[in-house]
Amino acid sequence: MVLDPIARLSNALRRVEEGDFQARVRPGADDELGELAEGFNRMTERLQALYGGLEAKVQEKTRKLEREQSRLRALYEVSTFVASAENLSELGQGFARQMRGIAHADAVAIRWSDEANDRYMLLASDSLPRILAEEEQCVLTGACFCGERPQAGVTARVRVIPIVAEAGPRDPTSAQLKRRCADEGYTTLVTIPLNLQHRLLGEIELFYREDVALGSEDHHLFEALGSHLAGAMESLRMAALARESAVASRS
Repeated sequence: MVLDPIARLSNALRRVEEGDFQARVRPGADDELGELAEGFNRMTERLQALYGGLEAKVQEKTRKLEREQSRLRALYEVSTFVASAENLSELGQGFARQMRGIAHADAVAIRWSDEANDRYMLLASDSLPRILAEEEQCVLTGACFCGERPQAGVTARVRVIPIVAEAGPRDPTSAQLKRRCADEGYTTLVTIPLNLQHRLLGEIELFYREDVALGSEDHHLFEALGSHLAGAMESLRMAALARESAVASRS
């Protein structure tokens, strides 16, 4: 009556020492040993709950650090690439390829815009279907899901746009463009503005064949990448203007 309950308690205690917080003791008789067993069970239940909560916090912290490391690695790799690109075509094509890997997108298109943001011209793409690449070399703002005309005093932001085919007599061209994306199997479009100070130079377009929801970290990362590309595009443009000016002055 005395030795067996103590032996069970001792065995359970050894299991707890080894890290098994599921160890429990059968209370047994309604006496001091039974109260001790119940107290032991309450203790192990508490330890199990505390350990489980701590483990979950550690896992979440680890995932957060991994996401941050991935974000910093992506920014570093993109920064290194844009610094080495020698022309706009090389810059756009390489950036589209890297962006598709970072965003896990099915296809990527990069468009630059005219000064009034009335038209968006295709600069580069990666894995974009041929029909989209050929027939959407130039897209009028508002004619498709792509392209955005910024509001005065408002900075363009990352947008997540569900792709829904439209068929209406009001604007058959717009309806055709939107159906084309849906026909290719895309269900979500993410547009990333190429902001440079107070100007919108164009946008990066990420095409997905599944529903996509972006967190705040994704928004920050994509906006930072868009700013990198916008700055690199402007640097190449300024360098080209400088070369043209030097040639003109010599002639």
